Amino acid sequence: MKICLSEFTYEAFEDLLNENFKNDEFILIDSEANIIHGEGKPDAALVSYELMFKALKSEDFFEKYLSLIDGCSYVQGSWAGIETPQAQALIDRAEVFSHGGGLHAIPIATYIFAQILRSIKSIDAHIALQKEKNWKQMMSVGELTDMTIGITGFGGIGQEVARLAKAFRMTVYATKRSPVLSDNLDQLFKPSELDEMLPLCDFVVNCLPSSPDTQKVFSTAQFNAMKSSAMFINVGRGESVDEDSLAKALLEQDILCAALDTTDPEPLVSNSPLWTLENCFITPHDSAWGPRAPLRAVELFIDNYKRLQEGKKLLNQV
Repeated sequence: MKICLSEFTYEAFEDLLNENFKNDEFILIDSEANIIHGEGKPDAALVSYELMFKALKSEDFFEKYLSLIDGCSYVQGSWAGIETPQAQALIDRAEVFSHGGGLHAIPIATYIFAQILRSIKSIDAHIALQKEKNWKQMMSVGELTDMTIGITGFGGIGQEVARLAKAFRMTVYATKRSPVLSDNLDQLFKPSELDEMLPLCDFVVNCLPSSPDTQKVFSTAQFNAMKSSAMFINVGRGESVDEDSLAKALLEQDILCAALDTTDPEPLVSNSPLWTLENCFITPHDSAWGPRAPLRAVELFIDNYKRLQEGKKLLNQV
């Protein structure tokens, strides 16, 4: 089979790729989607990070890339969401498409707990005191033992969050449409039972994708249902949150604080009150990034390629 990769990905993981594709031919493309090694039409393609970002920024590049991979037996994406026009176009061109769900679970879960610990240990307040050269000891809550975290969307990210939560001796609740077994989960709720779960949680982590069923799942009623001491963290999609309702809840202290790595739209509009609220922490949708991410994408591509050869269903197959 002919395997289409970017020259950057091939050079970065040459030994690993050559070891796993001994009987295959590589078709390498440059940053303009020109073939610089190999020839013909590829049978499989990895849409690695640099190709994904290029596709989002350049319509000409993406159209050229689509023409090259049209009819591929298997295309592997490096991101979880499939709602974008680019993802849908790739799905339409490939016989089998697999997304990158779960590749980013570890860095995103790390981000979530960075924000949780930022709040629970009063890090911002300590920074402010240091700037004033003020040696004032603070009586923070200090630890997460026996506190409760609620996760909406118990996929790869949610399950990694649950694993870390248990290391902190927390109680873990989650919502998911289908049953799931996990040693790190204390109780699973149906999505329709979200409002029953929220009042029980000290931290609410939104991992929901964008779909017709998830639009503005978090609105006034949900923020009112939360504890006034609760922290809301969004690493899902911005469309799942009514941000006017969130801003109101933060301003009126219906909830303690929020951390947002995703917003709607992105970037967040300049006149959004969320920018200036002291109890809202905004990051530019970069919680997924880490130096190990490209390697995990290549490893998933290799694993799914073997599954394709063996006639098995691919991981994250759409």
